[in-house]
Amino acid sequence: MQIHADSIARVETAPGSTSPDSSAPNLTPGRGLRARLRRTVLLSATILAPRLAADKLARRYLTSDQAVLDRLAGRSHRFEIVDLGQDCFVLRSRFRGNAADAPRVLIAPGHDGHIRQFTRVVRALQKRGATVDMLIYPGHGHAKRRVCSLGDIVDAICRATQSEGPYAGIVAHCVAANAMFHALERGISAPRMTLISVPLDLPGLIRLGGRQYGLSGRCLEQFVDRVSALGAPCPIDRPWLPVAETRDEDLLIVQSRNDYAAPVEKARPLAAAWPGAQMEEYDHGGHNGILNVTSAINRIAEFMVPDRP
Repeated sequence: MQIHADSIARVETAPGSTSPDSSAPNLTPGRGLRARLRRTVLLSATILAPRLAADKLARRYLTSDQAVLDRLAGRSHRFEIVDLGQDCFVLRSRFRGNAADAPRVLIAPGHDGHIRQFTRVVRALQKRGATVDMLIYPGHGHAKRRVCSLGDIVDAICRATQSEGPYAGIVAHCVAANAMFHALERGISAPRMTLISVPLDLPGLIRLGGRQYGLSGRCLEQFVDRVSALGAPCPIDRPWLPVAETRDEDLLIVQSRNDYAAPVEKARPLAAAWPGAQMEEYDHGGHNGILNVTSAINRIAEFMVPDRP
């Protein structure tokens, strides 16, 4: 599951079986049967023990399948890996020929996001002379089955900026964009920030994830509450407006008009509230696909690394 997610209902699919959105048929009947049995057990649990089911699914929802560092260990790469402690890491990517005093940009992916999603964004930033740090959250670096909540993401952003900063800019995608409001309240800042596919209605997004698990009624609301509680002390419904109205950082908001997870109309009030904020809307891409839209990538790079006078 991705917390933002284009594919959340992983509980319906047995390990190794065909994903629900795949067009390929499932040629392993046993696996399909296990998936259906698991689905039946899940739906029964939501009725007989809704609180227990909500807790179980909330933890699953917040558990990433990524093992970025494990996969890098098996091949050559050019990243410098910085261990921040507490299962947090930074992948540093330097571009040959960039000056020693090159501006430094931190990228905070969405929950369960992969560094490959940002390949073109990183290259565009590097071409404009930036050194790029990619943040790896707890539970995303190695094959550990552990919860990574909103609070964990906030802590990781703070840890990276305090340890490896100051940064000239921060780029945050999806739930990491929500996490930035919490980080700003803790004193974290950068002169320039780009928020991409920001779901300002985070409880609504979590509720969507619960529905894709098949939850409804009391169990669905308990699921949303449990996801929030696991992120303490960073509730998913903390108001963002009081933070936005008082900021003076340069802000760019990038949204796709085809983003069902973070509807563009719900992001527009942020652009209106944040003094001097700029907002770019695109007809192409989606929640994650916007990261591969050339015009959006160029706009992000030009904003984050402006031409030097």
